[in-house]
Amino acid sequence: MVFSYYFYKYPYILLWHIKNLIGKTDDMAFYCADPLDYEMFQPIQKHLPKMKIIAKNNKVKKYLDKKGIEFIGMPAFPKVVIMARQTPYKFPVNRIVKFGFDHGLYQFKRWTSPKNYNGFNIYFVSSEEQVNTAKKLGINTVKAIGYPKLDKAFNGEYDQIFLNSIKESRKINPDKKTIIFSSTWDVAGLSALPKWIDKLELLTDDYNILVTVHTWTSQNYITRLISMDRVIFINEYDVTPYLMIADIFVGDYSSIIGEFCAFNKPIITFKVPESDRTIPDIVKMIKRISIQIDDFEELRDAIEKCLADPMEKSTERQNANKSMFYALDGNAGIRAANSILEFVNK
Repeated sequence: MVFSYYFYKYPYILLWHIKNLIGKTDDMAFYCADPLDYEMFQPIQKHLPKMKIIAKNNKVKKYLDKKGIEFIGMPAFPKVVIMARQTPYKFPVNRIVKFGFDHGLYQFKRWTSPKNYNGFNIYFVSSEEQVNTAKKLGINTVKAIGYPKLDKAFNGEYDQIFLNSIKESRKINPDKKTIIFSSTWDVAGLSALPKWIDKLELLTDDYNILVTVHTWTSQNYITRLISMDRVIFINEYDVTPYLMIADIFVGDYSSIIGEFCAFNKPIITFKVPESDRTIPDIVKMIKRISIQIDDFEELRDAIEKCLADPMEKSTERQNANKSMFYALDGNAGIRAANSILEFVNK
């Protein structure tokens, strides 16, 4: 913790206790560090009482303002705070009840220091396997509830009528198979984006091509993707409907691979070099559930193989889902909300 933090911590603690004494603290709030955090939180929020939304920065403020959602800035003084980041220290009062959850699926990233999780009263994760791993690392606050971001896909909210409306609005040709490309953040050599971005349009005669990339992807890549006439660039934060629409997924190393795996459809991945950012067990899992290729030149054959036998690796995908998800029943948000309310009201 940097020294300057303590100039924030102790005045905050004093102010919180004063505000709490005179009844000026908020009952419950959601700390939103990124627009994706809010998208992840919505399936939980709808089962909770109305609360304040705390916007971390201008990016979040613009996003919330565009959606017509009221917000406040920092510092904020809630009695209960929920967040999709491992930053409980931003609310450094022991009496503040803190709940956290991952903004990405499963453990595609390494666990950080146990104190970043043990600072929460409950930290929600997607699976029991994560709970077991966390406990071995000395993290004792984790609870498996599933993955709220996918609830709408499994509770009927994203039904066929809704998906058809997206297909129509985005001009997705019903006579073509649909392939969704994704890439992780273009650092550390894990992104396969440079391998396919200049050749993507070679596939558009035969397939609908959808693209989503990491929100921190270099702007020059995003600008090029948006400029491609017959490539559909997904700029929504919730890409779940597009995962449901797609027949095949093409990726590299990111948690969205796990999200697509939930639908038990074919996956193709570019091999990535192992590094300090990769986790050996995740590399092995990706290899099991996907057809792996080295270069774009191998992609078309891999696509045709997936279309010819989409159930190849189905068993492997289902086994991976058992590791990544507590359940795929559309009720992860309800489980999280119930846990929050039970803890707060006990």
